[in-house]
Amino acid sequence: MSQGAALDGHILNIVQTEKIAEQVDLQNSLKARGYNIPQATLSRRLKKLKIAKIGGTYQAVDFNMPNLPLVLNMQVSDFGLIVLHTHPGNANSLAFYIDRKFVSFSSQMIQNSGILGTIAGDDTVLLITKSKEQLNQVIQLLHEEFPYLKK
Repeated sequence: MSQGAALDGHILNIVQTEKIAEQVDLQNSLKARGYNIPQATLSRRLKKLKIAKIGGTYQAVDFNMPNLPLVLNMQVSDFGLIVLHTHPGNANSLAFYIDRKFVSFSSQMIQNSGILGTIAGDDTVLLITKSKEQLNQVIQLLHEEFPYLKK
């Protein structure tokens, strides 16, 4: 993964998980992750990622990740946990995509995916299902979303 793609993943993750009111706040969060980005460069990246200030905070307004990270492997526990492996540096982007598409952050469920949420490391995403009973439903959903995964 290129440094630019990794930076984009960090920007998306920060905007999704923190309340960012000003670009300087985003610059500070990126600096804490090891990226010192000039404001003009950050503005161009925000435009490219379709991130805009809405209601006082920066948000992804038209989420579309054409280069979705590849899921290399999926492991399933009997307790409602699923581990997805990807290339180093790609887990945040993958978790963001899954959360954005299948997890409702409000009290209204858009769709009942069975996914409670994700936790991302560097190359690993922990996917937590709402219940053990929904585990097979979530596995089916992942196979539909990532058809190259073998059952």
